[in-house]
Amino acid sequence: MSRWSAGNPVTVREIWQGKVWTVRALTIVRDEPDLLALYQPAGAPWKRPRSLDGRLVRLPDQPWQLHDAALTEDALRLILPGQGHSVLLIWRQRWDLMCWYINLEEPFRRTPIGFDYMDQTLDIVVEPDLTSWRWKDEDEFEEALAKGVYSPEQMLEIRAEGERALAQLLAREPPFDERWEDWRPDPAWRRPEIGAGWQEGE
Repeated sequence: MSRWSAGNPVTVREIWQGKVWTVRALTIVRDEPDLLALYQPAGAPWKRPRSLDGRLVRLPDQPWQLHDAALTEDALRLILPGQGHSVLLIWRQRWDLMCWYINLEEPFRRTPIGFDYMDQTLDIVVEPDLTSWRWKDEDEFEEALAKGVYSPEQMLEIRAEGERALAQLLAREPPFDERWEDWRPDPAWRRPEIGAGWQEGE
């Protein structure tokens, strides 16, 4: 499949056992052999899972339906192809950097409408100046093990991936040697919308 150009809207889906878990409308910042960068504008649409009786669900251990929502924060997502994580910069209003965020996940897979992957629950939150960090959602990660979402071996692999990602970020290894904190979207970009065909391949 051909690469996308800066400003192109793409549909990014999480897929769990062949079923769509979430759908997001994002914008391409960079699509190169060594880096995929995606912009998540605040207010862009996404579809999130809820239980059949309407409750928000965080783990795919029960039947779910997708409900429309809107993303609440501006974020830039940096992905090194083939790696089991992405690194996000998340901003508050007026481009006040809130944190760096290591999202542990299956590697991104290119599709005709954008990309597919699946989140792996555990995350790491890093302070804007990279001086301190903490694991996030450890309780949920343990719950996922208890419910059979992950095996003990998978949990060890996911945590090890997080430790490798953190070391790369704190050492400012490429691509984190760039001043991504100063990045801003092109004002000419239109807000992305979820494209047709997002249900295909379920």
